[in-house]
Amino acid sequence: MSSILSSARRTGACQLALALLATLAGCGGGNGTVTGKVTYKGEPLKGGDLLFSIANGPTRMTGIGEDGSYTLTDVPPGEARIAVRTKHLAAVAAMPKHMGGAPPKDSPGPKKLTPEEAARMYVPIPEHYEDVEKSGLTYTVRSGNQQHNVELVGELGGKGSGGPPKK
Repeated sequence: MSSILSSARRTGACQLALALLATLAGCGGGNGTVTGKVTYKGEPLKGGDLLFSIANGPTRMTGIGEDGSYTLTDVPPGEARIAVRTKHLAAVAAMPKHMGGAPPKDSPGPKKLTPEEAARMYVPIPEHYEDVEKSGLTYTVRSGNQQHNVELVGELGGKGSGGPPKK
C-alpha cells in the first residue's frame, strides 16, 4: 500500500513540475516584446514613431532610432495593425530656430527635438503608412521576445508626403 501512495506522490510531483515548466516557458500566456527595424525602399528610417494597435486592446507606440531600430515592450498577444509616423518631424524641422531649441538634458519627459535634429531624422514616406486603418501593415504578436521588421514601399504622392516644408 505504501508503494502505491509513494508512486502517486511522485506522479503528482512530476505533473506539478511539468505544469510549472510550461508556465515558465511561455505557454501560460503573457505579453510580448517586439524588436526590429523600419525601412523605406530598403533604407532605415532615421526617426519617427511606430504604432501597434491591438484588436480589442491598447495601442502601443515607440520611437524609431536613427538606425531604424525599435523596441515595443508589454504588447498584448493578438493581431496588430501598424502605422509609421514621420510627418511630425517635418513640422518640427520647419520651426524657426529661435523658438527655444531643445530643453536641458536633465529635464523630465520625452526628449524634444531641435529643428536641426528633426530635419536630419526626417524621411518622407507614403502618407497611408501614417494611419493604422490605411497602412495595410499587420503582425500577429505572441508572448515573449520576437523580431518583426517593418518594410515600407511605394512612391511618394498625395498631400503632405513629399518632404519637409520649404523654408
